[in-house]
Amino acid sequence: MLKIAWTLCLVASAFCGLMPANIMPRVLLQFEYRECVPGEKCIDIKQCQFFTDLLDKTPIPRPRSIIRIIQNHQCGFEHKMPKVCCSSHSAPRTSVTATTSTEEPPSTNRLVANHLENHRNYRRLPMDRCGPISRQLLANRITSGQKTVLEEFPWMALVAYNTPGVGIEFRCAGTIINEDFILTAAHCILNNTLFCIHSRIGVRLGEYDLKIKEADCEGSYCLPPVQDSYISRTIVHPDYNPKTPQNDIALIQIFKPANFTTNVQPICLPISEMNDDLTGKFAVVLGWGFTEKGLSSFILLKASLPVFSLTPCRKIFGAFISVTETQICAGGQNGQDSCSGDSGGPLTYAGLIDGYSRYIQYGIVFLGPKKCGTDGQPGLYTRVKAHLEWILDNIDL
Repeated sequence: MLKIAWTLCLVASAFCGLMPANIMPRVLLQFEYRECVPGEKCIDIKQCQFFTDLLDKTPIPRPRSIIRIIQNHQCGFEHKMPKVCCSSHSAPRTSVTATTSTEEPPSTNRLVANHLENHRNYRRLPMDRCGPISRQLLANRITSGQKTVLEEFPWMALVAYNTPGVGIEFRCAGTIINEDFILTAAHCILNNTLFCIHSRIGVRLGEYDLKIKEADCEGSYCLPPVQDSYISRTIVHPDYNPKTPQNDIALIQIFKPANFTTNVQPICLPISEMNDDLTGKFAVVLGWGFTEKGLSSFILLKASLPVFSLTPCRKIFGAFISVTETQICAGGQNGQDSCSGDSGGPLTYAGLIDGYSRYIQYGIVFLGPKKCGTDGQPGLYTRVKAHLEWILDNIDL
């Protein structure tokens, strides 16, 4: 009880300051400090960007999920201040003035980027216009998601299925990566349970509010009409195995090429020297999936999710599947998550492409707990960067 009470104090005020000497030893006895894994270091909680962001972005009193995150990462104390295992990517950088200048060898990321940029299909990715950040952008399977605004995420696609006795239903999502191809999850293409009653027939681009039959409008301003297209072909990763499931990624070639308008634009893929490790950051997941009320949302929703190392996902899913570096672990906050119906949709983060801020897709909605938005139970996302060469190999016409 003291451990929880102390943590509540810590989180509620960001840092509680000095604590009475007669309390601190009893609190210390009840903590089971974790050992930091490679790639993490045990530092003052105030020096870890992930935790300062976490405290800045969450309300007071803090949700139990936030308290649990801090407890699970605590590795000790220093001068009565808690220390946490912090990813090296999340720790603040210190400036160093060099007295001599030497040219550093190219990083592995740069070498990989050079290799991909020389790929025969690299120019088929519209890197000059991808991932635009809308001027209307307001600050944050979506549970407790926030409504998006018109044209905020114009790369979203809906995969349509024909259900006997019901008609056309949108049961998966995807993202536009160029005029001809949609990126989605393999289980949206090869899923025996899904396709025993549903047949995949097409893709819709430029959608915002599913209730609106005509153009989506805000005041006197209306979006261009949605673009519907039949599916020309589907390409599933050759190593996808529904039983594992690894390599849950697929491409859909649409029969009618996309016409890029204000509500139909491509998303950027992480082909650059930037590190794709988002551990310690908050990424944005999008979708029309089931909300906390158990109903699909008519309006495109977004949610901001913390990204973790793979450790918590290995604890949750490790007994059933192999959790590898080809996946991303994110979420685990009460009421904030992707959910059923969001499969194939993107996990995104704003980064720089040629000096401009753009949205970049790092993950694809893949697997999560049965009850979406459960405290302490993050979900798994297919890591896009691990499959970039496969994507480029397969976007030939």
